[in-house]
Amino acid sequence: MLPNPYTPSARPRVFVGRERERRRLRDGLARVAAYGEMMGPLTIVTGPRGVGKTSLLRDVASQAEQDGFVVAWSACVKQQPFLAEVTGSVSRALDRAEAPSPAGRLNRVVVELNAGVAKLATEFTRTASTASGRIGPLLDFLEAAGSLVRTRGGAGLVVMIDELHAPLESGSDWDYQPNPDAATEAAVLLNAVQQMEAERERFPLGVIGAGLPQTKGLLTRAATFGERSHEITLGDLDDATSAEVLTAPATALGVQWAPEALQEAVTTAQGYPQSLQVIGSATWDAAAPEAGATLALADFRAGVAEAERSLTSMFEARWSVTTPAERSFVTAMASLGEGPIRRQALATALGVSTTALSIPRQSLINKGVIEEAGRGLLRFTVPGFAEFVRRQGGER
Repeated sequence: MLPNPYTPSARPRVFVGRERERRRLRDGLARVAAYGEMMGPLTIVTGPRGVGKTSLLRDVASQAEQDGFVVAWSACVKQQPFLAEVTGSVSRALDRAEAPSPAGRLNRVVVELNAGVAKLATEFTRTASTASGRIGPLLDFLEAAGSLVRTRGGAGLVVMIDELHAPLESGSDWDYQPNPDAATEAAVLLNAVQQMEAERERFPLGVIGAGLPQTKGLLTRAATFGERSHEITLGDLDDATSAEVLTAPATALGVQWAPEALQEAVTTAQGYPQSLQVIGSATWDAAAPEAGATLALADFRAGVAEAERSLTSMFEARWSVTTPAERSFVTAMASLGEGPIRRQALATALGVSTTALSIPRQSLINKGVIEEAGRGLLRFTVPGFAEFVRRQGGER
């Protein structure tokens, strides 16, 4: 039996689609490589959970490394300061950089790290918690790191920060109460990026983040510079791309999808990348194919039950973080259909004013359960969640 090529909840083995978004990110990095200057303002990739933000960043990171960049990767933690991890990831990335190759990879820089960049990282982490006292050390650190890459023959530095919304999430469901240290560090980052863009020739690097749809709004709360961030929004995949997500990993192992099986799988997933991986994986396990085999409609249908169990587990995790008031909200939404749902219709179903929806609505958006779908419209972030909620009967 061939190994299962699908990767639910993980980076896909074959990255498919998002060509426009990949091009935007790569064009920005090409500016760093060509001119040795700052990529531009902070770029953030946003979208619901499971839509492929991290996978996109990993794909861009992999290509950037092939192009001679040193890539520093970090991920944020809910309601926790994050810049020490960012600077630590830069130091570790420089330390791991290999000897030059024809592509222009970077020399190992242990001596320079100990004498220069690592010292600046330590200075940054020990600086006072006020924003004004930390911007300068962060600028010095990033300038030294980026310049070190260039002087050693590399294309530049890429700083990637995943889950960028997490440090700025509120500790209260009733009003916005972020961790003050995390909010300060977001302000430091935004001010530093703004200054680096103004003096771009000194900073051969790019800063790219990813987070839930509310990320840009949360950053703007921390500092007005947040509104100048470049946002790349990811949504559901179209049918043609969805089909390729399923067929490309199988084709690489010499296995095909029958047209009728592929069509039903695409229809079931509704363009949601996580569902496509779950369905592909379940169909593969049901078929246990060998090279040259075809995944038939019967294989898809045999795997549907396992796929549904996997998706239900994901739905239950989202349901479990909702409060009783929020469950009433999503139950009313689900009763109105698959969405998008008008807020006025939702308020009518709940017997309240649209103003009364504000607190649970914002909390559910922050939790990644629902999202705005246009002016006055809401929808669930994951296809199939409305049906799951209807099955709960409002009792759980």
